[in-house]
Amino acid sequence: MANIDPKVIKTIFDKAVRAERFSERSLFEQTALLREWEPVAALNVELLKTLTPAQVETVQRRMTRAVYFIELVKSDVTSTKYDVRWATRFPAGDPRKASFDDCIAIHENLCRNILALLPNPGFQNELMLVVTWGLSPHEFPADYASKDAVPIHSVDNLGLMRDPGHLRLLKVRQALLDSKLNADFQLFLSVLDKVRVKSYLTDRALTGDFKTNREKRWEAHPQSPQFALRRDCLAVELELIDQLVRYTNFPAGTIRYLQSVGLLGDTSRVARRPVTLDPLDFELLAQEVADPTHGKSAYQVGHLNPLKAGESAEFRHTRANISWITEDGNRIQGSLTLKETRELLLRISRNYDALIRAGEITP
Repeated sequence: MANIDPKVIKTIFDKAVRAERFSERSLFEQTALLREWEPVAALNVELLKTLTPAQVETVQRRMTRAVYFIELVKSDVTSTKYDVRWATRFPAGDPRKASFDDCIAIHENLCRNILALLPNPGFQNELMLVVTWGLSPHEFPADYASKDAVPIHSVDNLGLMRDPGHLRLLKVRQALLDSKLNADFQLFLSVLDKVRVKSYLTDRALTGDFKTNREKRWEAHPQSPQFALRRDCLAVELELIDQLVRYTNFPAGTIRYLQSVGLLGDTSRVARRPVTLDPLDFELLAQEVADPTHGKSAYQVGHLNPLKAGESAEFRHTRANISWITEDGNRIQGSLTLKETRELLLRISRNYDALIRAGEITP
């Protein structure tokens, strides 16, 4: 940071997280000096050739958020609070902690990597889609190479993410949420908000070594069962949308449009509840979204195998372990894996049939 005083920037960051309510917009206004730093200034010049000033601000705000900040769960696990990556409240040896100098190195590396890719029209389109159709103000195409790196937040481990699945997801979001493409965009905005929470935020876990409550999954402790890389969270969202399109009574016009632009795979198999195997019905989901009842949700999103039930990949937050579920299926399954649940149902069915044949119970 040869052309600016890094201590000034660090002081602004430290002050921002001490405020009662953290404001990214206010922080952006206070850190105009950071945009005079050569890597940031050079990137802005090139970004303005394809993006509007407001879109460039969005890119810079999200990159700053990804590089310097984290939302750590509070000690009482009631919610999260913004902090800097060099915060003193990190437990000793926590791999998520990084010095201010480490963050500066990450920031410079991301700027130069984006700058190198900007001449590519494909990357320009990706960046535009992220800015326009990101569901969260924290969405930025950067991810860790490995969750096992120590520290995890380092210049060698955090880099740009260019994933075909993410690009398809952004285009699918546009198809569902753009009012020019979809008259039902308000409905899908509500549905995808339900998807967003389960895809990106941790569950509430009040016991165990790693207590969590609505942190960004890639900001949870990497050894926590709730942790997931950003690309896995994006893949979870895409999987839930792919399942959604296979609901019975899903709008046929939307399916035809998605197929016409090459955004859909096989839609021949109807989406089913994993426990009861009844078909999932989009009209019922739409009714619930339009007229929700507080504290009740017939259609939910859940893990097929509980995250705490094992150490292997099948017990992680991945697209292979996620599904739309229903209230009755959730009650039946409880803390069991899907396999254990189905074995239980088969045993109940066999016992039921045997006792009917023996005349001990009546159907």
